[in-house]
Amino acid sequence: MIQRLDDALPPAITKTTLYHVVRLGLRLYVACLLLLGTYSVFWLAEVAGILPGQLLSTIWIGIAVMGCVFLVLLVVLFYNARSSAR
Repeated sequence: MIQRLDDALPPAITKTTLYHVVRLGLRLYVACLLLLGTYSVFWLAEVAGILPGQLLSTIWIGIAVMGCVFLVLLVVLFYNARSSAR
């Protein structure tokens, strides 16, 4: 099975590269599952009346703000890592 994959891909792509791609895919899958699970728990808590609507809105706004801050920091770190000046 691996031999067919090795023959189909150019020599620049090694098994290690493929393992890294698969690992990244699994990380994204787990992150999506965690996000979906969290959303489901919050939704069920709201439907059950455990969490008031205002608190739930505050939680979602906080999650969105943390995501935006993370993206801003990620862009800055990406460009700093790509620069040639150290």
